[in-house]
Amino acid sequence: MSMIDVFKNYVPVENPEYGAKKKLIGDAVAQVISLEKITSKAGAEWVIFKCEAINCIDDPKGRETTISPGDELTKVYNPNDSESMQDLANDLFTAGIEFTNDVDSDYALLNNMGAAAKGKYVYFRTWAKDKTEAQKEKSKPGSSDFYQNVIIKSKNLVTPENSIPQLPF
Repeated sequence: MSMIDVFKNYVPVENPEYGAKKKLIGDAVAQVISLEKITSKAGAEWVIFKCEAINCIDDPKGRETTISPGDELTKVYNPNDSESMQDLANDLFTAGIEFTNDVDSDYALLNNMGAAAKGKYVYFRTWAKDKTEAQKEKSKPGSSDFYQNVIIKSKNLVTPENSIPQLPF
């Protein structure tokens, strides 16, 4: 089929703002890309901890994993919720990321955390639970049909062997 045939018979559709999310299952060592505060279009504030998988860990029981080098691993925190900020502190501590909190503003604290985290290796465990039919019906159109879960595991799980990037160049 030629390009002309495709364009004559195809009715284009607008690209979605966000593509379908990949269901991530398995463990990986990831490198921290950023830790920053964002404000959504609706005005809500979020702290985003963004990492990229560099080395995927085979499941010791041989179960299927879907995580691949290059996948984005993100955790989102609410800076206006003390429990969410405690989760961020616990995650950074668990990952072995040390920063100074002897500052006089939230902005300075976030900058210290981001600078301390950038480029560090973090061990992630991911899994996903499928939504029930009732949950799918209540979801926004175009949203995923699963709940993605991501946790940060102990810094002791990051080893020299699993810190070697598997990313293709």
